[in-house]
Amino acid sequence: MSTKIRTCLIDDDPFILSELSASLEKQFGETIEIIGVFQDAQKAKNELKVLLPELVFMDIRMPQLSGFDILDQLKDISFEVIFITSYSEYAIQAIRYSALDYLLKPIDQFELKKSVERYFIIPDKALMRARLENLRHNLNVKNENNLQLIIPTKQGEYHFKVSEIVRCEADSNYTMIYLNSNKKFLASRTLSDIEAMLNERVFQRVHKSHLVHFNYVERLSSSNNLVLQDGTEIPVSRRRLPEVKSILFERKHP
Repeated sequence: MSTKIRTCLIDDDPFILSELSASLEKQFGETIEIIGVFQDAQKAKNELKVLLPELVFMDIRMPQLSGFDILDQLKDISFEVIFITSYSEYAIQAIRYSALDYLLKPIDQFELKKSVERYFIIPDKALMRARLENLRHNLNVKNENNLQLIIPTKQGEYHFKVSEIVRCEADSNYTMIYLNSNKKFLASRTLSDIEAMLNERVFQRVHKSHLVHFNYVERLSSSNNLVLQDGTEIPVSRRRLPEVKSILFERKHP
């Protein structure tokens, strides 16, 4: 009996399907078995119920049904999804915030390798349902402050609004996240990973170990530390100081 990961590919672009199929077989032929390749989204939706894949690479924008439409219409989702999308895709941030994975077109081989490797270390595949529900929420909210973020920790996944984050501090390969409720928790992600997820217009890396939500910044001290509303002082690196000063000036003089 095969122990390979049963995998389906869904995209209306035949070139993407061909390229992805060849890349997966070349890099992961011993661990991945491609059991379905679909250009037609409607047919793909019907076949997923029969094929019961464990992993699905799915385009977001397709004729008739989008990738999100397919997931909405399936009653039982027992597979992991890696979305395929264009760089300008509006949903990228919503996907990131929901702890879901995606690949940008054209597909980069190194990024493909990383996405598949992340699949193998997901501790609980049952979390997909909650992540997809979070994604649906994020796609429907009109105010960015109401976007919800999912962060994995050793104790499980932590769900909260992005607007609740005050600051993030590097802790080796983990990140301590501080919320406006005075709660904090250790995320199983590097500070660079967290930074990549968050909106750079609001969150800024001010030091190699510190990422700050500027809505909670009070002022810059005489010693060039950022003073937050709760009195916490965050060091600003010399290299990032000019950018920090510029951001503070723009916020005071919009």
